[in-house]
Amino acid sequence: MNSFVVLPEAFSHEERIPSHVDQLVKVEPLLEQVAKRAGLSEERRPLFVVAITEAIANAILHGNRQDVSKQVQLRFSYDPARRVLAVEVEDEGLGFDPTALPDPTEEENLLRESGRGIFLMRNLADAMEYKKGGRCVELRFFL
Repeated sequence: MNSFVVLPEAFSHEERIPSHVDQLVKVEPLLEQVAKRAGLSEERRPLFVVAITEAIANAILHGNRQDVSKQVQLRFSYDPARRVLAVEVEDEGLGFDPTALPDPTEEENLLRESGRGIFLMRNLADAMEYKKGGRCVELRFFL
C-alpha cells in the first residue's frame, strides 16, 4: 500500500505587537499555531518557540527599548515548495551591528546576565539573517 504525505499549504501572516515584555507570554500560542500549521515536528516546535521568543524579546528590550509607543512587527511565511518556515521580527529601533557582539561562550562572558539570546537563535534556527541595519532578523526553519 502506498502512503502519501500531505504537505501543508503555503501561508503568510503578519502581526504587530506592542513593545512590552508581557507580550512574550501572549505571543506563544500564536507561535505554536504557526509551527503546527507549517508542519513543524512536535520535537522542534518548542525550539521554534524559544528562538522566535528570543528574537521578539531582543526587539522589545534592545531595539525598541521597551517604548510602548513602538511596535514589533512579526511576519510569518511558509513555502511548501522549499519546505521552509520563515519568520521576520522587526523593531523600530536604531539597529545594531550583530558582528560586534561578544561571544557568549568565551570564559569572560559566561556569567554575564545577557548576551545569549542571539546565540540561542542562531543555534535553534536552521538559518538566520539580519536585515535593515540590524532592525530586522529573519529566522528560517527547514521541514
